[in-house]
Amino acid sequence: MGVLHEEPRSLLLDDLRDTAQAASILSLIGRGCHRISEIAGRLGKPATSLSRPLQRLVELDLVRRELPFGNTARDTKRTLYRIADPFLGFWFRFVEPNRSRLEQRKIDKVAREIKDTLPHHVGLIWEELARASVARLSCFDRTWGPACRWWGTGMDRKPMEIDIVAESDDGSALLLGEASWADKPDASALLQALHRKAQNFPQVQNRKVLLGLWLKGGHKPIPGAQIITPTMVMRCLR
Repeated sequence: MGVLHEEPRSLLLDDLRDTAQAASILSLIGRGCHRISEIAGRLGKPATSLSRPLQRLVELDLVRRELPFGNTARDTKRTLYRIADPFLGFWFRFVEPNRSRLEQRKIDKVAREIKDTLPHHVGLIWEELARASVARLSCFDRTWGPACRWWGTGMDRKPMEIDIVAESDDGSALLLGEASWADKPDASALLQALHRKAQNFPQVQNRKVLLGLWLKGGHKPIPGAQIITPTMVMRCLR
């Protein structure tokens, strides 16, 4: 009976004609289906039929397209779709799949399940905030363009993912970063892993590579990397 329990449905009714299809798409994205082929497969529809509904959700800022650093919008095979609004992201991740149980008043059980998986969800939000902060931070006394995530095949021909990649405004350097929401992160281990990723990153192209760690907990300075804390991130995003 909470005020926001029906709010997502109301938002869709206000802005979209086919609210059932929009809700189905958002529900699948919230549960982890981020490729148009995955969404189409779960809905039993051809992927081409979802281009317009997804575009409409993007135009309304309910969904955002995500591409690896260095890729353009023409590379549709690598496009991922994610819910843009944090409230809707939470609602379609935790509330919508449990609506029937919530209506049966199994609230405590649902709450326990949410508590178990919430740290992972918050960790993804932290990654988004970390990327959003890059263009407003002065890491290594440089200014940076917008940051993206990168995923693909490394120079060693193995799959690899980097949380944060940005190019300096003068084009001479790349910032590679990892974001961790762990209470007591092993910063040294994270930095070593990031070094290995930097060595295998295929888009260095003679640019200087600088490394950053976005960490939840405070940590002493580490040679070879800049530590960015939640306080620094929120200060620059205000």
